[in-house]
Amino acid sequence: MRSSSDSRPPFFRLSLHLYLVTAALLWTSTTAIAADEPATAETYSCAAPVDAWFVSEVWEKVGATDCLRCHRKGGDAAESRFLLQDPGLLQGGVRDNALRQNQAAFRRMAEQRMDGGALLLRKATGELEHGGSVVLKPESTSLHVLREFVERLERKVVADDHLVEEASTPFFAGIVMLDDQRLLRRATLSLAGRLPTTAERNAIAEHGSEVLPDLLNALMREEAFYARLREGFNDIFLTQGIDGNPDSTVLSYEHFEKSRLWYQKHDLTHITDEKERRQAGYKLANEYRQALLEEPMRLIDHIVRNDRPFTEIVTA
Repeated sequence: MRSSSDSRPPFFRLSLHLYLVTAALLWTSTTAIAADEPATAETYSCAAPVDAWFVSEVWEKVGATDCLRCHRKGGDAAESRFLLQDPGLLQGGVRDNALRQNQAAFRRMAEQRMDGGALLLRKATGELEHGGSVVLKPESTSLHVLREFVERLERKVVADDHLVEEASTPFFAGIVMLDDQRLLRRATLSLAGRLPTTAERNAIAEHGSEVLPDLLNALMREEAFYARLREGFNDIFLTQGIDGNPDSTVLSYEHFEKSRLWYQKHDLTHITDEKERRQAGYKLANEYRQALLEEPMRLIDHIVRNDRPFTEIVTA
């Protein structure tokens, strides 16, 4: 159930499985224009990206080169409180999460004080007992980077890092959304390849955006939507563009040796005319090959049409 205070645009209130599809198909169609006055508020994203300055300066110039070899699982300093992760072979969100954890580890060491100095600096320069002895030489670039990192924390300055903080600024501040009628028109064109019906336009005129989720859910039960759905996902899978005969290029000889060419042995003797029988064989082969190419998109169609969990794109 949606509370009456929910102020999100209608597209964000669709049921989950249809929202995923809508987001994919309308990505290039979601239109919003900036307000006339210059925007002064910071821009915030939905998930906090990694601190760019920490990655390019502290991690790349100090952490990855001087600290990671010992301060990681299996390293000489694996038992210390300053434990890092190696993001080198990681990608996407997993890599970002590892870098965020590394930044948190550096921050904790920098915020701890010992005899008036940051523990991070005193350990690295050998002023305090450090299993790795003196890691950073005086006046080295690496030491300058660490000092700046500590100073930034002390001044509570967030430089060019794009970190997301709890913000009171509304997510869509500075954005003027399409009016309801234009939004409906864009949705019907993008999802079903047609203009809004008179009934749909009247519903929007009478009830405004509140009725849009119901209209979209009805729209996404039309056959035209499923055709658009398959077309959109083919832009991702690109199976329709596979070269050669798919029964040879898609189905491996190793696993489908005895079954992939089944159509060649299919009995068509009930067709007495030799030419018609040959044409029927060609038609059978062509339809079989086309079905192989369309199979991934038909799976998406089945999942959405039957309201199945979207994870079935992997588990089906």
